[in-house]
Amino acid sequence: MKRVWNVAALGAVVIIGLGTFAFDMRDTKAEWDLAVTTNPEVWKDQTVNLYYNTEEGEKERFEVTTDQSQVTTDLNYIEQALAYDDEVDSSVRDFYRQLSGLSFVQSIQTPDGYIGVGQDGNKEIAVFRLNGQDVTKQLFGTDVSGASELMDSPWAGLFVREGNVHVIYRDGYGENAETKIARFDEDAKQIMIESLGLKDEGISSVTGTSWAFRPYVMTIDADNRFIPVSVTEQTSVTEGGETYWSEQEKIGIYAYDVETKQVVELTPDGDMWNATVYEDRLIALQEEGTELVVDLKTGKSSTRQVIDGSVGTTSYVGDRLYHARPIKEGAVIDVYEDGKSIASAVVKATNDEAKALLSNTEYYVE
Repeated sequence: MKRVWNVAALGAVVIIGLGTFAFDMRDTKAEWDLAVTTNPEVWKDQTVNLYYNTEEGEKERFEVTTDQSQVTTDLNYIEQALAYDDEVDSSVRDFYRQLSGLSFVQSIQTPDGYIGVGQDGNKEIAVFRLNGQDVTKQLFGTDVSGASELMDSPWAGLFVREGNVHVIYRDGYGENAETKIARFDEDAKQIMIESLGLKDEGISSVTGTSWAFRPYVMTIDADNRFIPVSVTEQTSVTEGGETYWSEQEKIGIYAYDVETKQVVELTPDGDMWNATVYEDRLIALQEEGTELVVDLKTGKSSTRQVIDGSVGTTSYVGDRLYHARPIKEGAVIDVYEDGKSIASAVVKATNDEAKALLSNTEYYVE
C-alpha cells in the first residue's frame, strides 16, 4: 500500500541527493547554516532537512535550524523517541498513542479536531477522533458488514461528510478492481458500502489525507462538496493469447463530487506539479509556475502567477508554497502565500566538509 510522508510535521524539508557519493554523515564535521533574509516569523521553529544518498543506497540526513545543524541518521531508539516526542504537541499525544499500535493508519484534521482510521490486523477497524483533549474510539469488527472487505483492500484516503467518516478504497485487483466508498456510522456501528462505478478508472489517493499520524497537517473543512483525488486508468494488452493489465495515473486535476457521486475533472489541461488542500480550497501548482485555486464548496476556480522563471523543487506546508532553488553555496528557499512572496531564507554550507556535499546536489521541499 502506498505510503506518503507528510512533512508538515517537520516544516520545510530540503533534500540533497548526491548519487553514489561515498561519505559517512555520522562522522562528518560538516556544518550548515540557515540564514533568514526576510520575515523571521515564518521561520520560527522551522526545521530544514538535508538528505543525500550513500553508495549503499541509504539516505543520510541533517537537520538545520536557525540555531544549529546536526546529524539525525541512525539515532538509537531512545533518541528517536525523544526526537518524535519533541515534535508531537502534548495535546495530541494520547491520540497518537491510540493510533500507534495499528496498521494502515490514515488521518486528517478538520476544524473539530483530528480523525484517524486504522486496522488491528484483520480483526477490526478503529475510528479515532480527537476533540480538544478528549479521544473517542469506535471499533468495527469482522461481524460488521463491510469491515472484512475494507480490511482486505487498499485505501485511497479519507473525507468527512455530514459528520461521518468516509474511506475511499479499491476492492479487488487487476481488471476486477472497483473503487468504493465506506461510510462509517459510528452511532449505529455500521459500515455502509457504495460503488462509484468507474469502470476502467479508479481513485488512487485523496489529496490532504496523511498516511500515518502527523500532528501538524493542514486543516480541511468538513462537508466540502469536492474531494480532490488522483485518478488512474487501466489499459489491457493481449500478447500470445495472454491479456495483461496496466494502470497509469491520468493527467489532469480531479475531484469526487459528493452530491452527484461522480468523479469530475476540475481542469482538462492542468496537472498537479504539487498541491495542498487547505480548509475549503485546493491549491495546485502548475508546471509553468501558476497556481490553480479551486473553491471546494462550489467548484469555481481561478489561476494566479506565483513563480516567475523556471520552477525548481517545491512543496506546500499548510497553504504556504516553499520553492527551493540552488545557488553556489547551497539553496535559496522562497515562501509564497496567497500567490505573493512573504519570506526567504538561505541554506549554506559553511565549512569544507559541507561544501564537499554540494556536488550534483538536487534540492526540493516536501
